[in-house]
Amino acid sequence: MKKVKSFALCLIASSILTACGGDSSSDTANAVNTPPTVSVSAELNVNENQLISLEGTAQDSTGSVVSYEWQQTSGVEVELSDANTSTAAFTAPEVDEDQVVVFELVAKDNEGLTGSDTISITIKNVLIEPSLTLTERVEANENTAVTLTGTAADENGSIVSYAWQQTDGESVEVANLTQSSLMFTAPAVDFDTTLTFSLTVTDNDGQTATKDVFVDVKNVASEVMSVPNGSEDVVIDGQTVEAALNEILIHLNDDVTQLQLQSIYEELANNDAAVASFDDSLKILQVRVREGVSETSLIEKLNSVGGIRHAGFNSIVLPQNIKMLSNYTREKQNKKSLVQRMVEPSADEPLYAGDYWIEAISAKSGWQSLEGRTLSPVTVGIVDTGISAEQTSIAESRLTRIKVQLDGQFTEVDGDDTEEEIAHGLWVSSFAAGYNVSEEAPLYGVNHSTDVIHADVYTKRCEGVLSALDCPLGLGVKTYVTDLIAGVKATIDNGANVVNISWGDTSTCTDSSEVRLSSRRHWRLNQTNVVEYAKEKDVLLVYSAGNNCEKDDDQLLVSADDIGQDAWKTNALIVAATDIDNKEASFTRMGEVVNIAAPGQNVGWGNGNTGSGTSFSAPLVTGSAGIVKGINSTLKAAEVRDILIATGSSFSLSDESIEVGTTTPTKLLNLNSAIQTADLTVDSVLEVTDPVVLPKGINKTAQLNFTLPATTVTALDIMFLIDVSGSYDDDITSLKAQADNILENLSGRGINVAFGVSAFSDFPIDGFGDESSGDEAFYLLQSVTTDVDAAKEGINGLSTYFGYDSPESQLEGLYQVVTGAGRDIDNDGSYTEVGDVAPTNIGWREGALKVILLATDAPFHDSDVNGSYPGAGKTEVISLLQREGVTVFGLQSGSDSDATTDLEAIVSATNGQTFLLSSDSNEISEAISSALDEALKEIDLSIEVISGEQWIETITPVLIENVKPEEEVTFEVKLKGIKNASLETLKYEVILWIKGDGSAVIRRVVIPISVPTSDDSAPE
Repeated sequence: MKKVKSFALCLIASSILTACGGDSSSDTANAVNTPPTVSVSAELNVNENQLISLEGTAQDSTGSVVSYEWQQTSGVEVELSDANTSTAAFTAPEVDEDQVVVFELVAKDNEGLTGSDTISITIKNVLIEPSLTLTERVEANENTAVTLTGTAADENGSIVSYAWQQTDGESVEVANLTQSSLMFTAPAVDFDTTLTFSLTVTDNDGQTATKDVFVDVKNVASEVMSVPNGSEDVVIDGQTVEAALNEILIHLNDDVTQLQLQSIYEELANNDAAVASFDDSLKILQVRVREGVSETSLIEKLNSVGGIRHAGFNSIVLPQNIKMLSNYTREKQNKKSLVQRMVEPSADEPLYAGDYWIEAISAKSGWQSLEGRTLSPVTVGIVDTGISAEQTSIAESRLTRIKVQLDGQFTEVDGDDTEEEIAHGLWVSSFAAGYNVSEEAPLYGVNHSTDVIHADVYTKRCEGVLSALDCPLGLGVKTYVTDLIAGVKATIDNGANVVNISWGDTSTCTDSSEVRLSSRRHWRLNQTNVVEYAKEKDVLLVYSAGNNCEKDDDQLLVSADDIGQDAWKTNALIVAATDIDNKEASFTRMGEVVNIAAPGQNVGWGNGNTGSGTSFSAPLVTGSAGIVKGINSTLKAAEVRDILIATGSSFSLSDESIEVGTTTPTKLLNLNSAIQTADLTVDSVLEVTDPVVLPKGINKTAQLNFTLPATTVTALDIMFLIDVSGSYDDDITSLKAQADNILENLSGRGINVAFGVSAFSDFPIDGFGDESSGDEAFYLLQSVTTDVDAAKEGINGLSTYFGYDSPESQLEGLYQVVTGAGRDIDNDGSYTEVGDVAPTNIGWREGALKVILLATDAPFHDSDVNGSYPGAGKTEVISLLQREGVTVFGLQSGSDSDATTDLEAIVSATNGQTFLLSSDSNEISEAISSALDEALKEIDLSIEVISGEQWIETITPVLIENVKPEEEVTFEVKLKGIKNASLETLKYEVILWIKGDGSAVIRRVVIPISVPTSDDSAPE
């Protein structure tokens, strides 16, 4: 019906048009054109960045569609493609919020009519998280720079911010928290630890992405000792001591192997411990232990692990002084003995409180012998508390100060940050090397020319902070074992030839002997590796013996079999203290481990004060060692040590030492004798052999070939021991008359000759001698000297006494001449009673052939025969003479058969000879000349081991007898390898003195030994 109507309507229209004059033949041509009908998609919702296709259709019932055109009518502008087709496209732009865009499609027909339709598209703001790339786990060594970098991207936008934060672990200071890269320094850690950081990135839509990164910070052992984290009280062998908090020390054997070291690290890791520092030159590990882990238990475990010499605590150490006093009034003593008489005031002598040490060690004579001489450069190291910038005892041109810094390194400093609290370092340095005569009150130490490297190890610390500014006065000032060891090493590395260490353990006189012994042995064990380092570097370490009153210390280390004792016996000196009477100080440690003594009770250096302690004895030895080294720079440290001990004088033991049976040390420092002996060595031959490569378990032989000098020996010490009893008066007259000829003859043989003059009568005791007549068992008129005039004065000073009965004190005279020990008849500790013989400084020079010319006309008193006689017996004297290599020549006046028998017993036992003289000894000059000819005609050769005894299996032959001048001889030294192939090639030395008749040094020999690493070692 609708079609009919339409059609009808169409017809009606046609009729009307016809009535108006239309023609039915033009109906089609005159039909009405209609615009195209356009249809596009329904409304759309799309995402930003999405590719969108716009599709439209158009129909034209009255014609045809000839063109299409898409156009945007509203909304954010987009770029359309194919806009002149029915299908266009565009990419939805990024939008911050939803946006509506409207497009219109216009279609045109063949008549130019157009139709259109619109579409609304909502572009949705799509919230897409940015992408973030970050390495999940990073490894870094402590104290190194760390950079963490995140890489972020946003596919539908841009990254607008970065935000880093630390979420776990030890807090660190960071930089660039808002950048893509974070930078910081990995903290110092005692144990491996993990730090956690997170990075959050945000895009322009506010969308975020977050990731974590874990930084594993590795503990790396420092090459220098690190600063302890604090202190705690620990118990060692029943004694409570202060030690570094949660820390132990491991002292490795010098020949520790790589496999042993690996096992040690594994043991530590298995016991919650880690290495804080490893000084591979000292072979010392500083180990930190986690809180709650038993250090004592760990130490016990480690001490059974191979390669470890000792594991123990890093304990506090203390300076070894008892007191430093002011306004001290020097005691004045009236002593009969020259050696005990104080230095008398005179215009050219430095006198001040506590100056008695100058005479006690024969320093004045030594200084005089050095006048006008230039010594080789020597540096003395002092490891102590600091020395202020205002000090005046040592010229600043001679002094270098170093101090440990936060990084563990020692650097040069100008002053002392603890000078207001303690002046110990100033005192020690001043005793060793003080010299300033420009001040109103002169300042004197023992060595006036040596350079000084002073390491300050007395450090202010508060809760582990190494800063003077952070510590209130007197709080937190501590010195640990590690500080001391590092200080000693620093002085050695800075060129010290001799180093003074006036420090010790914390035991006191109130502790039991067991505690005192154990404490000090552990303390020395903690020092052993640095002593071995000194041996490697040819440096002598001088230690104070300590002030804990122990009198029977006869074992160096915890184990009597510890091979580390060798270094102590060659490159370390342990020094006891004596008082104004040359007697052992009550507080000083004594025993076999102590090597030598020096004044240390109420001693001063010119500042108006005095002090007491082995702290001040040690630097007198240190300064003296520097002088000996300066005289002959070729002397090895072990040789310097040997000279100082061998040339010492005697001193008196305390009642406490006598009660426990202590007999050592026996020597008191004698600077003058040490200087004279050092002079002897200047002309001695030093032979350094080719190095011997000696793996463990291998034997090799070093052959020593040489020719005896034409003079047999290069140095000769002659002691006149003269009978001054009444019957010898005319003999003494002959001796005085011929003194010039005698001394000139002895001096003119091309040999370095020194003379001494001594005498004997007998003990001024009823039945033996007479006090009122001036009888004494021994008189020293002149100690051994190269000064011929002084020797002549000694001879001219001889005078006769009484002697009472016929036998005299020849044996006591020999005993005193060899030892200088004195004799305390009633054992009361003093030498003031009638008959006592005070200790004396004989002055024998180590390295010279020792000869005694014993002149007498009487038989000998012998306590072997007469038990009531207070003097020495023949058995003891012969043994002593043979041990010390002394040859005795007898000059017998008259024809007493008993005298002849007694003389012959002595001279034959010492390879000497007796010369019979007339009753007035008129032939004495010729006899002495003949005696010297006899002494030099031939000689017995033997070898003394100065250092490296543990490397020697045999020396063949032990003795070469009757060697004549210019005769060639050969010794063979069989060496044995005793050290493991270690982490590096190990270097050692065997030092030998070839001696004539047990006393004269003919030749010095050094045999270098190297132990190869496992890579270099090969079976032989």
